[in-house]
Amino acid sequence: MRSATLTLAALAAAALLAAPGAARAQPSPKRGSIELGAGNYTPDVDSGFAKPGPYEQVFGGGKGWMFRAGFGYALYSGVGVVEGGFRSGYFRRSGKGIVDVSGTPVRSGDKTTFNIIPTSLTLTYRFDWMAEQWHIPLAPYARLAAERYNWWVTDGRGKSVESGATNGWSWTAGVALLLDVIDPGSARDLDRETGINHTYLFFDVTQAKVDDFGSKKSWDLSNKDLAMAGGLMFVF
Repeated sequence: MRSATLTLAALAAAALLAAPGAARAQPSPKRGSIELGAGNYTPDVDSGFAKPGPYEQVFGGGKGWMFRAGFGYALYSGVGVVEGGFRSGYFRRSGKGIVDVSGTPVRSGDKTTFNIIPTSLTLTYRFDWMAEQWHIPLAPYARLAAERYNWWVTDGRGKSVESGATNGWSWTAGVALLLDVIDPGSARDLDRETGINHTYLFFDVTQAKVDDFGSKKSWDLSNKDLAMAGGLMFVF
């Protein structure tokens, strides 16, 4: 009897000692995500003009960069994650103004700048089941967004000479690579210390239609081609 009692006591003590370690091994609850990224962007302002259009004449025909940051709140977490969120960013392109000289457009020496702050309400589905359950470090995702691009044009003195906002929508498809597999121990430490469950490197393509739903009175700020973007995502 005494031997059985000692055995039970030893097992209980072992369980108590193991409990903190087991608790530490459990990931913290997932509430949402934060992402930081950048991608190519060329507004389709010249779509209604013969080449070269006014945008190309002033700002050139090359692609620019749009920087984005976003936040998503987990609405569902099971077989994948559904997040509702908000994104914003910044795009800027500079060039030389065009003036009319006797009916002929001539490039002036004055600098002009085209600025856009895009804002998006998003709904994202991320299939992280492979990474969570099968230990395959990939999480494909898809996103739909309602878009509002707030824009303004400044002259050589930095004064706003024209401004407005254009609405539309976009879809995105991408894949995220789980970086935790590079150093699982550091990933667990980061989770325990900051609440960041996972860190992903993501790549995606986006088709945006931002033209006030076909309005002829609005600037067409749709991406001229598919936009390719990449960045980091933190799941917490």
